[in-house]
Amino acid sequence: MPDFIMKNICKSFPGVKALDQANFHASRGDIVALLGENGAGKSTLIKVLCGEHKPDEGEIIFEGKTLKIQNTRSAIEQKICAVYQELSLVPELTIAQNLFLGFYETGKTRMVSEKDMEQKTRDLFVEYGLEPLDPGMQVKKLSLAQKQVLEILKALNREGEIMIFDEATSALSEKYANWLMDIIRRLAEEKKIIIFISHRLDEIRKLCNRVIVFRAGTDVADMKMEEAENDELVRLMLGREIGGYYPKKEVFTKEETAIEMRNVTSGHKLTDVNLVLRKGEILGVGGLAGQGQSELFLALFGLIPYKGEIVINGKTVSLGSPRDAIKEGIALIPEERGLQGVVLAQSIRENIVLSSLNRIKNHLFLSEEKERRIVSEMMDAFAVKAESPETLVGTLSGGNQQKVVLAKQLATNPDILLMFDITRGVDVGTKKEMFNVVKKYASEGKAILFFSTDTEELVNVCNSIIVMNHGRVAGRIDDEELITRENIIRVSMGEKAV
Repeated sequence: MPDFIMKNICKSFPGVKALDQANFHASRGDIVALLGENGAGKSTLIKVLCGEHKPDEGEIIFEGKTLKIQNTRSAIEQKICAVYQELSLVPELTIAQNLFLGFYETGKTRMVSEKDMEQKTRDLFVEYGLEPLDPGMQVKKLSLAQKQVLEILKALNREGEIMIFDEATSALSEKYANWLMDIIRRLAEEKKIIIFISHRLDEIRKLCNRVIVFRAGTDVADMKMEEAENDELVRLMLGREIGGYYPKKEVFTKEETAIEMRNVTSGHKLTDVNLVLRKGEILGVGGLAGQGQSELFLALFGLIPYKGEIVINGKTVSLGSPRDAIKEGIALIPEERGLQGVVLAQSIRENIVLSSLNRIKNHLFLSEEKERRIVSEMMDAFAVKAESPETLVGTLSGGNQQKVVLAKQLATNPDILLMFDITRGVDVGTKKEMFNVVKKYASEGKAILFFSTDTEELVNVCNSIIVMNHGRVAGRIDDEELITRENIIRVSMGEKAV
């Protein structure tokens, strides 16, 4: 009998049956992949286990004992700890305060010692082989990758027996993804139970010994990893075959320049950046994490100040705010969708039209007819799965939230698309849809700047690639035959593509 069992779990929300007689099991030392497309029920199952949702039916059993999980604290006290896909950190608090929030042992004095807490934070960084950060630094000052590492460290600090990693590598560089996988293997050797959720099949294959596939709110397959072929896993996830994960590459690049950067510098992150992006071109941005890629996108969308010259359609412009960028026909699909991309407490409709109110105005008033048309068009274009346009974005799966981000930005009818890691945390079927969208917009003459933490996406989607190193453009690869993972690494190290 397995050490851990979730049996016949059911959970419904208004208009949606998220879990329907769902089952999951694992034993100590297992690293089990939980696989399924966005909306398949994976996150709901995890939230039931972690006390965020109470199941309508079903039973959770650990080592022969039925667990009564009342809330998130109850789950942690019963040694169930999770790293969530969406960050749960408090931006205004420090690194140390976030790591120990709600679980700091005060002793008899019932007083919190900041000094002691900060020392324990330093000890945690050492214990898990991480480069130290100032424990007193506010979390809002960290990069997304640093926040993700902190989220992982926060879960590890709880010393759980059942550990859940929900898309924990999606915001990490290859170096830190490998670090996390080593930590997970160590936890498995210590006989912890690991539930690992990822849409990166190569990671799952390297790490997991079993895989359970969910579709439409229930489990449809349970197999050993060595017996699971990738094509079969995708078919089980989607309930259909999926051909051609990446669309066939075509070149739509025109002679006309859409945007040019001349000696653009911003703080210590961007230094004398020069690049040319042409209409119809998909220009990838590569390089190791933290080399200025994020700042490049932020500068082009008017979110950070810069020196130098930005030329759009032959005219020098001043991008002092997102409003300026939108007026110049620029749209940004940002790094952190929950913080920068959508308003989770608002409906799909409200989010989609948020950046394009000028398109639905009739003089002083908003046109409900225009609004309905734009919302309907964008929901259809991105196949947003929801009961209605009034569904709150915060209740959607991660993949559908990302579709709303895309719909919201592309509803502005932009000419230049800044796409920053648009497939982070979405399933293989949705990724294919997004790649097709990228190709479609390029075919219409839109200029696309495309960054991904997954180098394979850069190789298979982009016409050309610039490689960044220490805030500079280290080189550019235009020859399609030279656009390879190896050459991107070579250029980032100052060598030539071969």
